Amino acid sequence: MKDNERFDPTPLSLLPDAQFLAASPLTGGLTNRCWKLSLFHPSTQSAADYVWRPLTPSAYMFGVNRQHECQLLHTIAESGIAPIPYALLLPSSSMNESVLIVEWLEGKQAADDVSDAQLCQLQAQIHALALPEHRLEVKQRLSFYWQHIPEQFKSIQLVSIDHYFQAQSLPQYFSDTCCHFDLGRYNIIVPSDQKLLAQSEPVSLTVIDWEYAAAGDPSLDLTMTILANGLDPERAVMDYCRARQQYDDTFVVNLEYWLEAVSAWQPWCEYLALLWYLVGYQVWGDKDYLHQADILEQKLASLVN
Repeated sequence: MKDNERFDPTPLSLLPDAQFLAASPLTGGLTNRCWKLSLFHPSTQSAADYVWRPLTPSAYMFGVNRQHECQLLHTIAESGIAPIPYALLLPSSSMNESVLIVEWLEGKQAADDVSDAQLCQLQAQIHALALPEHRLEVKQRLSFYWQHIPEQFKSIQLVSIDHYFQAQSLPQYFSDTCCHFDLGRYNIIVPSDQKLLAQSEPVSLTVIDWEYAAAGDPSLDLTMTILANGLDPERAVMDYCRARQQYDDTFVVNLEYWLEAVSAWQPWCEYLALLWYLVGYQVWGDKDYLHQADILEQKLASLVN
């Protein structure tokens, strides 16, 4: 299955004060294929760039909801940490999918120029944002992914792993915060004019791709960040807790409890990733997704053997 590789500007006629200039596909997105969009605004006689984020069939299979994403971006708009939503186009007679249009953020994708400590500082900053109205229900997301996996991949071992997780109680450690749930360096933008400071000091960074963001246990989000970026758990927890105190003066540091939470959430994150990779293979046909899923399946097999 592949999303439409041609851009159709017809829905843009629904927007006031916007004339289509150009569109080019963006590379690097795993969940979805987005477009960089240039619009001319007659009222100001100026042009601006945006990101066109559709709810394609593939995005739906990953559990994306553009209305939730738009709502959250409006909620945190004043933070300066995320792109500002420009418009949400809902399905109509002229289009069969919802589309979220957000501002284009100039800059470059973060790499080693953003340290692990700065990454954890950014995580703490996100957790201090206003709480989203919708919540990530982990078992529901697991079941949703399971429904979109072809039967030939549901081996006896994988079925046993699924039964194991469905029979377990979810870890419960901390009250919900705003969580991004995909805070990899690939979703962090460093402004073009940013002069990076010492690797332990805060820098001005922005975060894109909030499609998985929701309310949830911050230790679950931190665990996902640790795994996505290959961080050392002990160091990451220490950096995170130190940064969290900067944004929440009621936050009490308990490193051992946070490490316990991260350890408890790790297999859940790995199982979410396993199913995500299998859905990803169904969507894009990339055999590396199967390879990554197999690595995780063999690792989780120890839970049921």
